[in-house]
Amino acid sequence: MLSTQLRPGANKFIKSIARHRARELSGSLATQQWSASTNRSISTERENHFKNIGYLDDEGLTVFSTIHDMQVRSCDVYAENELFGSYDATENKFKYVTYEEFDNQVDRCRAVLKDLGVEEYGKVAIISNNRLEWAIISCAAYSLNASLVPMYEAQLPKDWTYILNDSGSCAVFCATQEIYDSLQKEVLPSTPTVTASICLDAPEGEPHAFATLMAAQNNDASSIIVKPTPDDLANLIYTSGTTGQPKGVELTHLNFASNTKSASRSLVDDPRDFIRESDRSLAFLPWAHSYGQTSELWASMSMGSSMGICRGIPDILEDLQMVQPTLLFSVPTLYKKVYDGVHNIIQTASPIRRRLMLSALKLGDAHARAANGDGIPLGPINSIKHSVLDKIVLSKIRDRFGGNLRCGFLGGSACPPEVLSFMDALGIPICEGYGLTETSPIITVNVPGKRSIGSVGRPIGGVSVYIVDPEGRPVADGEEGEVCCTGPNVMRGYYKNKEATDEVISVAPDGVSRMFHTGDLGRMNEDGYLMITGRIKEQYKLENGKYVVPTPIESAIGMSRFVSQVVLFGANRPYNVALVVPEWPAIRAELGIDDSVSEEELASDDNVCNLVDEEISKTCAMLKKFEVPKKWAFVGPFTAANNMLTPKMSIRRHKVVEAYEDTIAHLYGQSSSLHEQKDSEAA
Repeated sequence: MLSTQLRPGANKFIKSIARHRARELSGSLATQQWSASTNRSISTERENHFKNIGYLDDEGLTVFSTIHDMQVRSCDVYAENELFGSYDATENKFKYVTYEEFDNQVDRCRAVLKDLGVEEYGKVAIISNNRLEWAIISCAAYSLNASLVPMYEAQLPKDWTYILNDSGSCAVFCATQEIYDSLQKEVLPSTPTVTASICLDAPEGEPHAFATLMAAQNNDASSIIVKPTPDDLANLIYTSGTTGQPKGVELTHLNFASNTKSASRSLVDDPRDFIRESDRSLAFLPWAHSYGQTSELWASMSMGSSMGICRGIPDILEDLQMVQPTLLFSVPTLYKKVYDGVHNIIQTASPIRRRLMLSALKLGDAHARAANGDGIPLGPINSIKHSVLDKIVLSKIRDRFGGNLRCGFLGGSACPPEVLSFMDALGIPICEGYGLTETSPIITVNVPGKRSIGSVGRPIGGVSVYIVDPEGRPVADGEEGEVCCTGPNVMRGYYKNKEATDEVISVAPDGVSRMFHTGDLGRMNEDGYLMITGRIKEQYKLENGKYVVPTPIESAIGMSRFVSQVVLFGANRPYNVALVVPEWPAIRAELGIDDSVSEEELASDDNVCNLVDEEISKTCAMLKKFEVPKKWAFVGPFTAANNMLTPKMSIRRHKVVEAYEDTIAHLYGQSSSLHEQKDSEAA
């Protein structure tokens, strides 16, 4: 039995509302059960109609083999449901279009694309963050059996030039006037295949405006539909290459459709309760990446749910409050920021508030473990305490996510188990998954009720995972090797690059299937959950011959609330060093330093340096001695603007090392301006 000691004042406060809360509990549980089972908006009569014409299967799930089929059928089945919400500055709220309204816009856009000269198998490029027009253009392109070539607003003109030329795109849509102008001056003179360029932000009436072209379409464009087959190309997604030019990943309709269905349906008992028709997400992961596109855009649309389209990372907290999502597709950074923020509050709170918060998290953790089958249920007293503390403490933290979040999904990079356990304690289970652009992207995923914290889940339906040695032979159960997979999610190949394709696709141990080599190290545990342990290309040897996998070490150091980002380095060197991006607000609060002291002064302050020394020693306590960085240096933030973060917020290690080459050299040159861990801590 879990025992939690509270100060007398806290106990008195809890007891004063415990009786009232206990009376509420049975009613609230009944409400939760009702809401979980009542998430279908279409009538039984309409559902039976769509089953009869083959749009829905016997379980009431949309039937499709291409993304075009999915969009058309979902827009018929869920016609009256809200689909996309966009922020309206004049009313300071999100306004939504329905599935039927969206379908009408796709119909108009199909005619626009046809007028622009887009033919079957043509390439339609778009340079834009998430917005309603992004989804409209993509679905319209698919309805002509054309392919989408998505790019990012944060990329450079030289990147757009290369991608437009390599893909042979015939039309390009630009989000802003600034991008449109840059395209005219710096890109289009060198991209002969592009015959049309359109601006999404330009006002109606301007000849280059998307709004002008859409307004001119009045006729039904259903007659010009060219239905794609599952084997036809849907997306050409260019990965940011670590060396050389980016490679175009060919993802077919089969890749997307199979991955969308398997990821949301194959591992759960009731797919309609996994992503509910009543669910709403806040879309801030880029749809230009396969993670945001498959996991959120297409999976949500296939289930009849809705999305509020985030204005951007700077507005995410405000958008969470307005959209109030029930599901959130994210990367670890968001949850880590909340984790750090709460622990910073705990450290500076009054004694009674600190004790209440710690008790709430402890009881929440015990409650979550019991619910997951990893612990014993709370007793009657602790159940009431948890219920009370959930209302006065944990619910206030959940409110940061909008107050309605019932589940989160994450991928992109490893999330520390401590952060996942913290979110569990809040009452928001986080399901971690794994995959790459080349796998559409999902290979494995955890699902509610079937999770293993520290793993990235089990293989989704139709996908097989192999752990192989350097010669491609399966390793023994539980041993580490390269993670490989087979299945309908594996890309067709790299566009016009057979050599690169052959490097990553081989014949599987079954002697028949195409097997994709991820380049990641991992192992399968006894319950069939995949554990990612590092990346082969990132693994390096120190001078003494010892192998280092940097990711787990960086994750350990990154758990410090005083560290925002970190990159480890040590290839062919005598010891590891770390480039540390500090969390200055937390450091100031801990040491009582106000804003009158500059960050430059803080970086050379002995107390600050000693604090970071202690944090590295503490967070690396369970690591091998040779893994712990012996020296470290403060550096500036890694951002998309300085090309050190990918659009999905993963750190571009090679870009960081390249940018801070001199700093690293100083670290190995015993520079007095940089900081060395005590020999006893990192020998």
